[in-house]
Amino acid sequence: MSTKYALIACDVFEEELTALGGDNPPWQRIDYLEMGLHDRPDDLRRQIQARIARIEEDADIHTIVLAYGLCGNGLLGIRAGRCPLILPRADDCISILLGGPEPHNQVLKANPGTYFYSPGWVRAKRVPGPDRADYVRELYAQRYPDDPEMVEELIEMDAGAFAHHNCAAYVDLTENQQAENYCQNCARHLGWEFKRLKGDPGLLRDLLQGNWDESRYLSVPPGAEIMMGADSQLRSTSP
Repeated sequence: MSTKYALIACDVFEEELTALGGDNPPWQRIDYLEMGLHDRPDDLRRQIQARIARIEEDADIHTIVLAYGLCGNGLLGIRAGRCPLILPRADDCISILLGGPEPHNQVLKANPGTYFYSPGWVRAKRVPGPDRADYVRELYAQRYPDDPEMVEELIEMDAGAFAHHNCAAYVDLTENQQAENYCQNCARHLGWEFKRLKGDPGLLRDLLQGNWDESRYLSVPPGAEIMMGADSQLRSTSP
């Protein structure tokens, strides 16, 4: 592929991108943003837009690729400047790791109580499991340092948010046995079923290799922005 592109990626994909990029990655530059920003869509939007502006200062970059799904609508409103933007038509990172929205939806249709794990989410210890309460406690203690009672109430609320889940599904592209073992431990801790899902690298691999067919990827021309169409599909505005 002759196009010189920069890649902006959620660091939940760091392990997968390292494996797929190999010793001679196809991107000219890669910028990672912290995982979990989909919880704060406005912040995600601002950070991606700022990275786009910074990357476009490099005249050698002709295209910017986004390793992101819709991610809580955090990508809606992002505008291409000088460079076109390319992103997969996917709901989130799990859709991307499973090869597209359809297999993701099939798993949820079979069991709506499924919670998805991946090496990146396991690495961050944000997932439901034995370390989740400590993660949440540290997070809210920073926000409310003078109100420990509120912190404990928020921890209880967080635990309650997973009450309808009953299955820990581990999505793997890299044969990370340590991460899989951690997910199994989370399932035991929570009393959930464990399920291993074989990931499909096709969507992520083709994103990196420039195989950007319209059915699987959105191309946003310079001056246009990402929007949601009436059919709930990603679209771009007219430049």
